[in-house]
Order: sequence, then structure tokens, then C-alpha cells
Amino acid sequence: MGIGRWRLYIALVVLSLVVAACVAPAPVAPTEPSGALTASSAGPVEVELTVWAQANEVERWRVDGPIQAAELVTEYKLKVTGVRDDAGWADYKKKFTLAAEAGEAPDIVLSGHEDVPVWANAGYIVEFSDCKARYPEFDDVIESLWDAGMWQGKLWAVPQDTEARPMYFNKTKLKELGWSDEEIASLPERIKNGDFTLDDLIATAKEAVQKGIVEPGYGYWHRPRKGGDFLQYYFSYGGRLYDPSQDKLVIVRDALEQWYTFQRRVVEEGITPENFIGTEWSVWHDTVSHGKVLFWNGGIWQWADWAANYVQDLGGQEYLFSFVGYALQPSGIQGKPGGTLSHPLVYMITSEKASGKKNQDAACALLAKTTTPEINTLHAVGSTHLGILKSQANFPEYANDRLLSETLYMLEYNYYQPNHVMYGPYFDIVWDFMVKAENGELSPAEAAKGAVELLQIELGDVVIVE
Repeated sequence: MGIGRWRLYIALVVLSLVVAACVAPAPVAPTEPSGALTASSAGPVEVELTVWAQANEVERWRVDGPIQAAELVTEYKLKVTGVRDDAGWADYKKKFTLAAEAGEAPDIVLSGHEDVPVWANAGYIVEFSDCKARYPEFDDVIESLWDAGMWQGKLWAVPQDTEARPMYFNKTKLKELGWSDEEIASLPERIKNGDFTLDDLIATAKEAVQKGIVEPGYGYWHRPRKGGDFLQYYFSYGGRLYDPSQDKLVIVRDALEQWYTFQRRVVEEGITPENFIGTEWSVWHDTVSHGKVLFWNGGIWQWADWAANYVQDLGGQEYLFSFVGYALQPSGIQGKPGGTLSHPLVYMITSEKASGKKNQDAACALLAKTTTPEINTLHAVGSTHLGILKSQANFPEYANDRLLSETLYMLEYNYYQPNHVMYGPYFDIVWDFMVKAENGELSPAEAAKGAVELLQIELGDVVIVE
């Protein structure tokens, strides 16, 4: 090839490289974290998410909230399907477990915080720390509530709601018993300070029965079915459930026996019916909401149910406010402040293993927009649950709700059931022996001894006995 042709060839090669450089594609963006879906030049990526929640009609915002919040997400174009399951908790959790094992779980699941260790241990859910750090909405969550989503030093969930379990009392009946308006109004403060104890509650209820102000067995009603509410009396007598430094469950012998003694005593004193456990919920709700009981233990979420489904014809909330008061659970020890068990429900983001999908980042974005005073207050007010956000105390729609405003202080005196993989068997044991004590099948001392022994056999060194 002659020199002239070589020059022409080289010139053509250089020209082709220049042209190629001018039309070369832009550099590829860095890879997003696992689970992310990046937006294209055409706009946000379309993502379909499914949210499961155990909820009745009153609690519909557990799924409707995320559906509404989807409109506020800008990173993705979300289509959210909500599945509201009003089956019992046991069936709901079993359904989720089966779905997760099959790789067909929803992208977001709502449940009690006690499921965090079990589902995290099984690999059904992903850690929440990165999600929490990504969005400022999560900074508004009441700090103590994050504890409910912790397991083994890691965060796995964001609170959706929380609640208090007050000791409700019938102001009209106390008035008939001779209490002044000032004494009735001061009862919540006296309970908070430990001046009015469980002994005082029993004595007052017994007097009301003896004077015919309430029928025998109607002085005090606890919840009629299995539930963590009963542990409030274990706490009231100085019990504790968990040692975080050792990640072990705890049972305190004396507190357990005193709790069981209280459960039997209310029956023997004639203020709670014999064989009361197992009473139908509909009977229980109808009785307490119509003012037939002096003291009863319930949740603030039940207020909306009573107003809408039991006393609507009598005036709903206004009727309830006319005679119902509410306070912390009284202590069993003079001078010890009252308290309340709080059971936050939490949203968890499922893993790719459980859902079969890589929608974790989109699910995070959705939960951020769900965790706002505008969305959360719809649920709080609609279902009478306490808010989860610092800003809700001054958020108009929340602040104007009398019940929620007047019970918000109870979060300063609350405690939780522990996040431990063996807590389920632990609670089953203490519950079964509590029922035996209340029904008189065993003495409180025998029941407490039996419970401790079975805990040691079944759980071994997982439980500390004090």
C-alpha cells in the first residue's frame, strides 16, 4: 500500500473514532442497592405492591393508609393492593407463614411486634435500618416505639399503631357509692401515683356489690379470652419478662404467685363471675358498654367498637363519655406507679425469599409516606389507637379527639412483651396456669410452682428464674 493510501486509511480511522465518541452512550449509572428498581428516562418505574393486615372494618386504615400513601410516592409509580383479613390472629399468622414458605408472601405485612424475632429468624423479613435512614418521615416516630421492632440489636420494623389498656371505671356507679366529683376526677392521678392500688379496686368493687349498686360478679371484669393484657398484673406486682443483656426470658416467682392470687381473689370476693374466662366477646362488650360493670380492663381501641356497634342508639361516644372514666392499670404495690401494656403493631418488609420479588426499596418508599400524621391520624381517630408520631400531639385532627388526647400520657408508663423467639411457649405456660388458678383448679401457690417448673423443663436455660 502506498504512502498516500496509508495516509488516507489513517485519516478514515481517526474520523471514525471521533464520530464514535460523539455518539457513544452516556455512562451507566451505579448499580442500586439490592431490591431497588431504578426509574427510566420515561418516568418512575411502575411497581405493584401488596400489603396484608389483620384488621376489622373499623381498622381498615391499616391497608387503606398505604393505598392512599401510594399517591405521594414520587420515586415509583405504585399500584398497591391491600388485603384486609378479619380472621383471627392465629389464622392470619399461619396464612402468612405458609405464603412466605412458598415464596408468595405480600411485599409488606402488618402484625404484632412479637412476630419480629420469629419471622426475622426464618428469613421472611428484611432489616429496616437502611430504610429508616433513607426518609425523614421516620424521624417523627416516638423514639421508644422503635424498641418494639428490635431484635438482636437490629431494627426490623416500623410502628403502625400502638395503644394503651386502661382500667375503665363507671363514674355513675362511683357517684352512687358516695364518691364526690373531685374524688372521681382524681382517680386517674391517684392510680398513676400508686395511691389507689389493686387492693383498693377490690375493696371498692366489693362494697358496690354489697350495697347493690352492681350485681354480684359485676364489680370487675377482665378480658374474657387469652391475651397479653393479663400480664399487667404480673408487672403490677414487680414482675419482669426479659433480660436484654442476656437475651433471656425472666420469671419472678413472688410476682407470679401474687398475680395468680389476684386472679383467684377477684372471683372469691364476688366481683368477677366464676368460670368467667371463655365468655363470648359480644356478651362482654355489650355488658361493659351499657354501664353494668364498675371496673373493667380493656383497650382504647375498643372504644370505637362500643360507640359504633353497641351503644350507637344511645348516643355513641357521647353516651360513653357520660359515665366512663379511664386510668392506668393500678399497681399491686402501694406507692408504685400504675402502668399499661402497649402492643404496637408494626409493618415489616418481606424478603425476596418470602415474596419472590425485589420490591423492597419501593416498599420502603411506601411506608415512609404512610408514616405521616395525615395518614396515621386517619387510623388513630377512626379506630381509637394512640398515634405513633411526635407531631400528632399537636396535629389538629388528633389533638381534637378527646379520648386519644387524654390517654396519650399513658405511653410514658407503658411496657412491652419481649421480642424473643421462645416467648410464645413462655406465655402459653404462664397463661394456662393462670387459668387454673382463677378457676380454682389449683391454689395460686400451686399454680405458680407448676408454671415455674414447666418453664424450666420446656425452656431450660432460656429462662431466668428469680
